[in-house]
Amino acid sequence: MSKRRLRLGTLGFVCAGLLGSALIVCAEEPAKVLSNEEIQRALAPAPAAVTRSFTPRGLARREASQSDQSVNLNIPFEYNSSALKPQASEQLKQLKLALTSSALGSDRFIVAGHTDAKGSAQYNKQLSLKRAEAVKSFLVAKGMDAARLETVGFGSEHLLTPDKPDDASNRRVEIRDLGSGAH
Repeated sequence: MSKRRLRLGTLGFVCAGLLGSALIVCAEEPAKVLSNEEIQRALAPAPAAVTRSFTPRGLARREASQSDQSVNLNIPFEYNSSALKPQASEQLKQLKLALTSSALGSDRFIVAGHTDAKGSAQYNKQLSLKRAEAVKSFLVAKGMDAARLETVGFGSEHLLTPDKPDDASNRRVEIRDLGSGAH
């Protein structure tokens, strides 16, 4: 029996079977867990660009927004629920390590839930908020300061793959660095 790997969006599937008339069985493969170092790199502020002192009339230089530092994580939840699946804990442990690292330890973050476009917009918005709150609850239970985390649910308003609104890659939790500052 041979094994074939098929990548579909951010989810992977392992299929095994014989060619010909054999039944092919596919099972979902766990999504890749980002390490705390990978999360830190994604959330780290971009290095300041070298700029010239010349400013053309009528144009003003704008500072880069802190909101550019974000990472999308595939956090598995039970179907149609905000209950975390057991396999979510490894990714969330890596996230907690990153957010409490010396590089990010004084920053505040938004935990944003996103869904695909299946279902009503109102339901998806509520579900995505509950999922963001479940991630925050996990992090707080592991010792993170709740005041450093804000939650928001976007539902299907900001699809990762707008050309495929029902794709699983749209179901994600986004962590956005707000920078350091008073709580």
